[in-house]
Amino acid sequence: MNTHFIRSANPIAASGYTNKASSRRLIPSLAVAGTLFICPAVLHAQELSLPCDEKEAQVLAEKRDNEVKRITAFQPAKPKRRVDPQYPISAARQGKEGWVKMSFIIDEEGNVNDPVVNDFGGHKDFKFKALRAIKRWKFEPAMKDGKPTQQCEHAVQFDFILGGKSGASREFIKAYQEVDTLFKAGNVADADALLMDLRNESALNHYENAWAANMDANIASDLKDWRRELSSLKRVKASNGSTFGKNSVFSEDHIAYTLQRSVILAAELGYYADAVDAFEELQSFEEQQEKIQAVQPIIETIEEQIASNKHIRIDMEIDDRELLFHTLVRNQFAFDSIKGDLGSVEVRCQSHREKFTVAEDHIWTIPESWGECRVMVKGAEGTSFELIEVGSTEVASLN
Repeated sequence: MNTHFIRSANPIAASGYTNKASSRRLIPSLAVAGTLFICPAVLHAQELSLPCDEKEAQVLAEKRDNEVKRITAFQPAKPKRRVDPQYPISAARQGKEGWVKMSFIIDEEGNVNDPVVNDFGGHKDFKFKALRAIKRWKFEPAMKDGKPTQQCEHAVQFDFILGGKSGASREFIKAYQEVDTLFKAGNVADADALLMDLRNESALNHYENAWAANMDANIASDLKDWRRELSSLKRVKASNGSTFGKNSVFSEDHIAYTLQRSVILAAELGYYADAVDAFEELQSFEEQQEKIQAVQPIIETIEEQIASNKHIRIDMEIDDRELLFHTLVRNQFAFDSIKGDLGSVEVRCQSHREKFTVAEDHIWTIPESWGECRVMVKGAEGTSFELIEVGSTEVASLN
């Protein structure tokens, strides 16, 4: 990819945007929590669903006067039974909180198929409990032209939050301040190691998880590890809560900053769909016009790149989850420069899904009728490769 948006250790500064009130080194004071273990636990589910066909609302929104467009008779699946995950007893006793993001398929009988943990924060038992619960959910199946059909991409976030006051423990504040002191002194490697110990050994609540993710983003930025920083910024937002209320950690201004920063990082890494999604969410913050306008040129450049005939080349590496996801902006893609072991690639679209083995130099072509598609790649940890979104249907070579 020829376009570069990151030109210094601080891409926000490079973009021409500066705001001391929300800089990446800003460390607002941490509130001290009271007793955190108060049962019963509160579980929240934030849902996003995509039907396996064109969305009627989308078709109607795009309709122009004197034009006729086909509206498929599609009815999304409707929930019949939702089972909340059990709060892990050991996690509750220690005051641990977290969240789990999942995606799954709803089949023609209304059952949940192939649930996948996209990401999670907090104790690993949270994801096991979330998976066990989601498999017991039941839906009235989606209907297409009067017949049951599968709904291909349904997403949910479970928030594992204990009742009681929100805030950081004194032990966490002390350890966090030690990390921050090392970081500000330039001892980034020591700060990174201490933060890892803090996250591995401590029982963190959702407030502390958010702050730990925020510090991880700071450290990753200093190390110029853009993928790690982007991942940490997503975890900041996931840990912050769905709304700015009693359970939120950061202010709207700081979350807007994380979205602005995410636009820049995702654009640099070639995650164009993620950049556009972050920008659209940033636009919903009416008081953040300065941040919105600062990254508007990046979105315009992305649109130009997508419309061009040039390949979009994205360097990727499998982490310890042994899978990764990428939302496509084109209907042709391929793999190249594979180093390691890639097992399979599954394409999950709005209206269809397919699973394949992986081969270099093979070009996959997705029918446009399938809608927006996300690629899920499985492989061994540490495997690196280049995912290429092919620029033209007439291209015979990936070189």
